Amino acid sequence: MAIQTPKTDQELVGLLKSGDHVAFTEIYNRYWVVLFQHARKMLQDEDAAVDIVQDVFTTIWIKNSELTITTSVKAYLYAAVRNRIISSIRHSKVHESYLDSLTSIIEKGEMVTDEQVRFREFSAQVEMEISKLPPRMREVFELSRNEGLSHKQIAEELNIADETVKKQIYKAMKALRLKLDTLLFTMLF
Repeated sequence: MAIQTPKTDQELVGLLKSGDHVAFTEIYNRYWVVLFQHARKMLQDEDAAVDIVQDVFTTIWIKNSELTITTSVKAYLYAAVRNRIISSIRHSKVHESYLDSLTSIIEKGEMVTDEQVRFREFSAQVEMEISKLPPRMREVFELSRNEGLSHKQIAEELNIADETVKKQIYKAMKALRLKLDTLLFTMLF
């Protein structure tokens, strides 16, 4: 039986480009540990280092037919790991910056805009004006608008005529419109 001499990195790359899984495994076994140590030293985080190195090898396997290595395999892999680390750091800095600005916005209370404040004030004013309506009119109006009941359902529930319900809602809307139109105009300008 003939002893097989180890293949060079360039030979392995040639085989890898044709989809040879054994060639990929050989490259992986030769360089995984040194690339991991390099990444761990740069990142100071074992889990992140493993992820980066695995990602580089995954990409090499997926894009094996497109692989163009003009330097040594070792230099190519070191550069790929370094570039992934830089990209990862850049991404994490952007992410941290976003979280910091979001935290700052929340702490300062900037999420409450003028429109939201005005809407709350207007809603409170509407509720106050509704509370000033005569009791029966207010009851009919609230059953219609808040409970979503039809005129017929309100008439049955309050034991009054359908026509009375319609008149009460009409009068309530008219009274509210008069008071709230002025208020709305004042708030907008």
